[in-house]
Amino acid sequence: QHPLYKSVECSLFDGTVAFTDGIDQACSLSKAVKRIGFPESVLNLASKIPLPKCFENHLSDCIMHGERYDPTLEKLPRLFDPVIFWTNYFPYRVHGTPLLTRGKIILDNLFRTAHLMALQHSQLLNLRYDRDEPLSAMLEVDENKIPFVLRSEPHIIVQSSEPIKPWTKAAGLSNIKVPDTAPINPRIDLTSDHIYNDNVVLPRAKENLFIDTVLWYHEQNQKYPWTIEQLAAKAIMVCFGAAVAQATRHGQSNFETLIDQPVVTRAIQLTNGRLDLVVFQLNTLDLGSNSQCKNIAWIEPGLQLYKCGKFTENLDSVKDLNMDTFRKFMALLLVR
Repeated sequence: QHPLYKSVECSLFDGTVAFTDGIDQACSLSKAVKRIGFPESVLNLASKIPLPKCFENHLSDCIMHGERYDPTLEKLPRLFDPVIFWTNYFPYRVHGTPLLTRGKIILDNLFRTAHLMALQHSQLLNLRYDRDEPLSAMLEVDENKIPFVLRSEPHIIVQSSEPIKPWTKAAGLSNIKVPDTAPINPRIDLTSDHIYNDNVVLPRAKENLFIDTVLWYHEQNQKYPWTIEQLAAKAIMVCFGAAVAQATRHGQSNFETLIDQPVVTRAIQLTNGRLDLVVFQLNTLDLGSNSQCKNIAWIEPGLQLYKCGKFTENLDSVKDLNMDTFRKFMALLLVR
């Protein structure tokens, strides 16, 4: 038996099960008002970001580093053929860089590029980031319901010495409805498990830092790939988990404090050349129906950065590179 095992049961989100009702289900679980698209101020900032000359070539190199230049040689899974789907047979097995490794390399390069460009203009100072560290938070939903645990392991957890300013006022959300998934129970896709950690699991948890952004790569299942809605739902839930971890990292659970000082976290998910960008503003930890205070989530789902090919083939060049997606990615990091 695991030394941290506890007999208390919990509902667990760990990002391994696709949500049936997508974004609405994630918003219902986190008691968040849904906003598709970022505010105009962020989009205006994205359009005004000056990029160096020949920056497209540099961005292509960042992507090609993961898609082709990495020297890793591991036996890759068999390619699933949608025509002869009833068999696992494929004429040959290939060796190369696994998809997860490719995605992590590309995310590293994208974040490093944006960060170094910002440092040249004295922005994004005093950031701390950790790679492949666990992130776990626990939330008491109701007295009658079992605890809600959110676990993930993002590739990069960025923390800052200053919190992100709230994007909107919590008081203005009281008359806006949270998405309703009836007759589907929003907890239908959560798994049953036991509590292992009572406290927040987070790198540098005892330091006076604030979770800024979490970045990770989602590897699609060949036979049952997730839809854009399901991927966006996962991004919202991981971002929500980061916000809960930040709000409770020092043991605070005062609902009234969050109304005056909301917690804002951001999440970036890469999947097969597409980015999901999420901003979550945590105004309350009380997810019960009695409380009028609501959270809010902004989501830019399925933004194509580039067109990727089969994982069993080398990418000769980056196709359909979308600079607007990178501008939104960088604008999201710059908005404080």
